[in-house]
Amino acid sequence: MENMKKTARVRLSLIFLFVACLSLPAHAVDPAKILQADLNRIFADSRLADAQLGVEIYSLDRSEIVYEKNPSKLFMPASNNKIVTSAVALVRLGPDYRFKTNILADGPVADGALNGNLIVAGFGDPFSSTRFEPKDPFRAFREWAAKLKELGIRAIKGSMIGDGSAFEEKAYGRGWEWDDLSEGYAAPVSALQFNENLVWLDIAPGLKPGSVASIKMEPLAAYFAVENKVTTDGGKIPAHIEVSRSQINDSAVVSGSVPLGGAAVSRSVAVMYPVRYYLSAFKQLLSEEGIDVSNCDIGESRGTRTQPASLLWTHSSPPLSELITAAMKLSLNLSNETLVRVLGLEIRGEGSFARGKEVVEETLDQMGVGKDGYSYADGSGLSRLNLVSPSALVRILKFMHHHPNSRYFFDALPIAGVDGTLAARMKRTKAEKNVHAKTGTYAHASALSGYVKTADGEMLAFSIIANNFLSSKDAAEYVQDKALARLAVFSRNANAKAKSVVQRTP
Repeated sequence: MENMKKTARVRLSLIFLFVACLSLPAHAVDPAKILQADLNRIFADSRLADAQLGVEIYSLDRSEIVYEKNPSKLFMPASNNKIVTSAVALVRLGPDYRFKTNILADGPVADGALNGNLIVAGFGDPFSSTRFEPKDPFRAFREWAAKLKELGIRAIKGSMIGDGSAFEEKAYGRGWEWDDLSEGYAAPVSALQFNENLVWLDIAPGLKPGSVASIKMEPLAAYFAVENKVTTDGGKIPAHIEVSRSQINDSAVVSGSVPLGGAAVSRSVAVMYPVRYYLSAFKQLLSEEGIDVSNCDIGESRGTRTQPASLLWTHSSPPLSELITAAMKLSLNLSNETLVRVLGLEIRGEGSFARGKEVVEETLDQMGVGKDGYSYADGSGLSRLNLVSPSALVRILKFMHHHPNSRYFFDALPIAGVDGTLAARMKRTKAEKNVHAKTGTYAHASALSGYVKTADGEMLAFSIIANNFLSSKDAAEYVQDKALARLAVFSRNANAKAKSVVQRTP
């Protein structure tokens, strides 16, 4: 009987406690704790169980960490390294910085002819590309042809010389893998650049099964030599293309198959000799514009000239802010590699990666990022020798958020569901059109860092990096996107109506 009375008293006490909890004020429920629990579940996705995962989420409005997981550990950032390079370039060079190209002549003009050499001295202008507006890689050359005519030059009797001595001769990043070097995304760095130092191959099926496919080269059709071994497949096998580039000249063997009736397959291939490629394009354009270059050889100089040359004019590129936007949204490697060397040239007087790296490290120190938070091996993130912590990336994002050039940095980042490398991600969630962030992807590594606004309008900076996982990149991206969708509906108001985060599992 006594035991029954004790049990009844305990039950009564529990009921009173339950009623008391229900009557607690709303502020007693901590939405931040609920968010942290939700994020813990999201980041515990079984497909990333074998991964190293690092996360930091920081409130820029409240100056506090919202969530963290291994924030100080070092990870391979892939193209998140572009955040480092582009941020430093905007801080040290400024959004209005313009790349220069000098056009010179070392002979007199008589009877409509330049009796000497036409010399082009470059300083890294990357804008002659199909991926920069107005998407005409020959645009500057057209302007130059008109200027030559204004100077009375209708023929060039000497040679066309490209001077790329503003940059060091070392053309590749430290740690770049040998089997990447023929790919367009690993194009060599040079002070003279035409179409990002790559050619595009458009490979279309033939008219019947077994027939040879057609290959069209752009934007310079006759420069790159291709041996075509691609056949047309009559079945439903997806296109499979292999490009084997020569190691001694600008040529390649293209093999594989494309399905009958299928769309053309596009592949980019890096050229081996950027200055020669640049001059070939310039020479072709001058010929098309009616300037006689039929007897012109093309050659490269490293700043040494046999006779004095006179400056005809200096060409200025569009502003750096436009380059940063394209380079970040499209994740262009060459543009970021160029920026490191320009930082070295403009601030240390030497267009080398080593001098540019000094500027990067100096600027990161000013941002509050210590050397224990990163290892900077190249400007683009292509090298697997790059390392950075989520905390270091968030510090850079925080610094740029408060910097006078913050608008240019923020606007350059891909927007979820809208453009760039995030165009197809986070659709139909509150993160769409909200998240501004840089992606980073290669085998077994995925990173996403940037900004997201909560349901209350609170601005958060975040970095989410996964390394060494065996699942597909889609699994890593799903986890990143789900976390950001959750952050986008987060409210610190405990009375706010709960919102579900609905996403399809890939």
